[in-house]
Amino acid sequence: VGTDDGNVQLTRDGGKTWTNFRSKIPGMPVGAWVPQIKASRHNAGEAFVVTNDYRRGDFKPYIFRTTDYGKTWNNMLANKNIDGYALCVLQDPVEPNLIFVGSEHGLCVSFDNDNSFQHWKNDDFPAVSTFDLAEQERESDLVVATFGRAVWVLDDIRSLRKMAANNGKLFNKR
Repeated sequence: VGTDDGNVQLTRDGGKTWTNFRSKIPGMPVGAWVPQIKASRHNAGEAFVVTNDYRRGDFKPYIFRTTDYGKTWNNMLANKNIDGYALCVLQDPVEPNLIFVGSEHGLCVSFDNDNSFQHWKNDDFPAVSTFDLAEQERESDLVVATFGRAVWVLDDIRSLRKMAANNGKLFNKR
């Protein structure tokens, strides 16, 4: 659970007890907004916490990732080429190396499990505030919700999954 005043909490017993990570996530601005938390569908204990603090003038991108139920965290966007604060994240439900990030200035993609990111540069998708991401799994389509523009659909991302399965390389070296 995330809140608009910087609380990130986890229950593992159906809500009987909660662990608050507010002061346990290194680099997370105190009191920052937590607009989204996504649990990995691939690994137990893995989650992505989207945080931003633009309302107080901090426009840096923050998405914190844990792989051990919150014992350790890292800001997966630190020192990456992401423009603007983060708004959403989506780890592909089929290929875990494929990660999409929506920011104030567009859509970014990682083909190597967050080691690097690149901006989605395509004439069809503008540098616009990207609020949410979802996949239409049957058709393998990425659905992108933007602020004030529209809903945008990238048809059939199976080729992106193939690249991500090879850590972003187009071809396997023999």
